[in-house]
Amino acid sequence: MIYDIRPGEKRFKDITKFPRGFHRCGDFSIVEAQLLTIYGETLLALEQGQIEPNSSEEQQFQIFTKELREPTTKIEKVWQKYITIARARRKFHTLNGNPENPERIHSGI
Repeated sequence: MIYDIRPGEKRFKDITKFPRGFHRCGDFSIVEAQLLTIYGETLLALEQGQIEPNSSEEQQFQIFTKELREPTTKIEKVWQKYITIARARRKFHTLNGNPENPERIHSGI
């Protein structure tokens, strides 16, 4: 599928949240990982306002990122999925103790 969004100058990687890459993390399909890798750099720059949109699709993406409308295109849906996963707080599960009070540990001995 061809999009009217410029591909990034280099492959987009988020090594802090996805150290093994988008293809191997298990959160994205093959197509979604390819879209993020090819267009992710441009999408991030558009979202942060570092570059100006060159096409109507890029303008629509900027409107979407400002939360003025729901995602409609595949790229917008993939970007929303990426943002949800990458910027969400990771859940922490513990087997012992209370996460709100780590000093209090139950001893069964």
